[in-house]
Amino acid sequence: METLRILWLNWRCIKHPLAGGAEVYTHEIAKRLAKLGHEIFLFTSRPRNLPEKEFIDGYIVLRGGNNYSVYLQAAKTYKEKFKGKIDAVIDEINTIPFMTPLYVKEPIITLIHQLCRECWFYSVPLPVAVTGYVTEPALHLPYIKNSNVKAVVTVSASTKQDLINIGYPEYKIHIVPNGLNVDQYGPGEKTPYPQICYVGRITPYKKLETLIKTMKILQKEISGIVFIIAGRAELKYLRKLRRLAEKYDVNVRFKINISHAEKIKILRESWILVYSSVREGFGQTIVEANACGTPAVAYNILGIRDSIEHMKTGILVSPRNI
Repeated sequence: METLRILWLNWRCIKHPLAGGAEVYTHEIAKRLAKLGHEIFLFTSRPRNLPEKEFIDGYIVLRGGNNYSVYLQAAKTYKEKFKGKIDAVIDEINTIPFMTPLYVKEPIITLIHQLCRECWFYSVPLPVAVTGYVTEPALHLPYIKNSNVKAVVTVSASTKQDLINIGYPEYKIHIVPNGLNVDQYGPGEKTPYPQICYVGRITPYKKLETLIKTMKILQKEISGIVFIIAGRAELKYLRKLRRLAEKYDVNVRFKINISHAEKIKILRESWILVYSSVREGFGQTIVEANACGTPAVAYNILGIRDSIEHMKTGILVSPRNI
């Protein structure tokens, strides 16, 4: 088998404080490619507590820049260290593209988990949100029009349709779903009291305020119910949620920066997993919860409807219906 040298660009790595499902996906595929003998270099942003260079599960992580300057640093690193010395580039787009079609000469594979679209309005001030929403499709034009982009990979049929809607040719788009290491999961003993959980990134577009308001209603109907919000948090948003839970006198247990083992424990012992996002690429945690014997209740939105079989593995609810 021919082995390849691949440069992979993503704004975060698996060890980033705000790493989410996209970073798990990247990590799992990168380490498997490395195991097959391919040489993988992942260039990503550098939080203050992480080294500039690190070897993780068979692949090399190179770090430089912050969440915004990483894009310029990636172009600089490619030109100085990798141009003409690799076989392909994987450009993973998380809202802001690396714009590799403008400077990379090797074949490009574009990886897109989801488009931002309405998530703009939950993440940044309104003028910036409107600008982002309007200009986002234009940011993809270099990828749509450049013949050097050989393939576009996404994780769900929902995102595939989104990409077709903004101009990507259907024949180039390949769905590679999120996987699951089933050996790590499996049903366990449930809590003796009703426990509902949310596990994932704690960030505004997840709309966790909706879940806290829902809990206020449920507490009146179900005695002893407990709600857990667990994951990696944006601190400003976390403070907002804590204030809201206190205002509504809701029994919420916040568990921040949990380990993978803690995550599985919460999913196993909970009675239901709930999701209130406005948009997802794919509901990875929903599939993990199902593997732990826990059904999910979530809004019927892009990405989520690809991960829940209604009335089989969970329940899909009309958006904004508390």
